[in-house]
Amino acid sequence: MMQEYRIEALNEMDDKALQALDWKNLKCLNGRLLELHAEGALGNDKFAKLPRKPILCIDQIEHIDEDGIVASFVFPDDVANWPYRTEQTLEMLFQDQLDQLVGFWGARKADGVGRALSSGVCILHQPLNFEAGKQIRFSLSRKKWVVNQRTGTGTAIFDGAILDANDGVILETKKIIVGILSPEEIHVLRAKYGGQLGVSSSCDISTLSDLEIPIYDQGTQRIEESEDGLTVNATQAISPELWPLSFHFKGDPVVPGNFGTHGMIALLKEVAVEKFGLNQPVFKSVFAKKFSGMIFEDPKQIRFELLGVKQQDDGSVIATQANLYLEDLTGSLLVESPIYTFKKLVVV
Repeated sequence: MMQEYRIEALNEMDDKALQALDWKNLKCLNGRLLELHAEGALGNDKFAKLPRKPILCIDQIEHIDEDGIVASFVFPDDVANWPYRTEQTLEMLFQDQLDQLVGFWGARKADGVGRALSSGVCILHQPLNFEAGKQIRFSLSRKKWVVNQRTGTGTAIFDGAILDANDGVILETKKIIVGILSPEEIHVLRAKYGGQLGVSSSCDISTLSDLEIPIYDQGTQRIEESEDGLTVNATQAISPELWPLSFHFKGDPVVPGNFGTHGMIALLKEVAVEKFGLNQPVFKSVFAKKFSGMIFEDPKQIRFELLGVKQQDDGSVIATQANLYLEDLTGSLLVESPIYTFKKLVVV
């Protein structure tokens, strides 16, 4: 049964009182409850957790029920309190918040661990960069909850949007699909995709500054021409020391899928500048993306592949398809099929 508390009342409670609440039946959650959830301190230690700050960029959930979610975030007034490099574009960091909220909703329905599976068209309508004091809202509406009869878990399907203070759409994403997997299923995936070493989660967020969302390693880019456009490849080394692994998630380290997407967009932007003369290109849209594997912490490399890269009549640059592969450190495939696939990735 849903519990009626206001954010203001939750803010007056200490940790002990917050931990005594049933987080699965609250209609709203303050920032401290979200932090406790990320630490596994709400009885969820063996199950899904939100990422820890600084990957978590949600101040509070104003409303959550069977039909949807409304949450918010305010950028700090002082740039010194922002842990990321300010020149970075942030659309995929904040797309990740939409995915996290869908997973959080699903984890209230079934005990398990959330994993983003796919999403439909994603369009950026306004720039999404650091702006001191800027407030944004996350708005998600449920399309479907599909119960897995075998495991007792399920899959959540939502439409999502990021809005500005005037309810203008900054970014919208259709059909965000997040599966709630059993812990046993996660163990199998860790064995398959190289997630056995673990990472340290003791890093103090107050010491973090000038963080960069990881992209491909410089000097690894290769460009080839074909009849269908350019083919572009680049690689990035993965190790337990890669900073996002310490925060996403506690006890279950995995590189956020949207960080891989950020790297793919960065590669397409570079090609758009070097080969097609675009000036400071920005992400416009992706038609669809699918996650069929995960980037865990054991040493390896990921390979970004852009296919059919060409300039369109309106001047934008498109990668007809993009794939992300897992490889060992010699460049041999660890898994034959790509673990991420993207359709129609566009920058302008």
